[in-house]
Amino acid sequence: MNIIIVTGAAGGIGKEFVKQLYKEKGIDEIWAVGRTLSKLEALKAEVGDKVVPVVCDVCSDESLAAFEALLKEKNPRVKWLINCAGTRALYKKGADLPRLLATVRTNLVGNMATCYASIPYMGKGDHILNVSSAASFQPLPSNNSYAAAKVGLRFFSKGLEYELKKKGIKVTCSCPGWVATELMEFKDGEITPIEHLPGVTTAKNVAKKSIRDARKGKSICFPTFKVHANYYMVKYAPGVVVQWYAQHIETDHYKDFINADILS
Repeated sequence: MNIIIVTGAAGGIGKEFVKQLYKEKGIDEIWAVGRTLSKLEALKAEVGDKVVPVVCDVCSDESLAAFEALLKEKNPRVKWLINCAGTRALYKKGADLPRLLATVRTNLVGNMATCYASIPYMGKGDHILNVSSAASFQPLPSNNSYAAAKVGLRFFSKGLEYELKKKGIKVTCSCPGWVATELMEFKDGEITPIEHLPGVTTAKNVAKKSIRDARKGKSICFPTFKVHANYYMVKYAPGVVVQWYAQHIETDHYKDFINADILS
């Protein structure tokens, strides 16, 4: 049985990956992985019966162990593993510590775990596509733990690419910037770091460009021109310029964060 696994599949970019790969040739099932069964079932009803809801909270060791056990039971060939599970850490002062930890566990540790669980079921010509972020290019005060987790995922993806080279498994890391998804809908209890999203794009575009670049065997994907330009600006510009850009262009309320003594 040939399958595609998409984590964070219930919405945003993950949902688009499910839609765009639904008619992939030779695929029997698409495992839509997420925390909420009702959302996954709604996705199946919308997209098609090939979608198989798999409830898994990548922050939970027990849930990840159950995911690994399911792979062992079904023994599929994993043709694509696409890690989209993500959250942000934009909380007001005094927020519970577990909320901060969940940011790192979701954006980095959980994605690493699904890679390790899935690799034994992959082989030559198969793909791992980890969705990191343009936030991984530089330190990002006011979105600090999110950026740190995403840079960890980007470096992990690059190292994994070398480790899997002999097996013929290709690893691609996609680094979108601002994307118009529910992740940018700030809720009560959260702080809003930015209101004018520079270079905002759609989940549909991110998924389309990421799949195309993965098929080409690229190590890193820049879904928009702005992200591509940012990558090279950060690479070659002086550190003080990079940090000014992060504080004043990618954040609308940086001074408010500092004055309020908020750590992100």
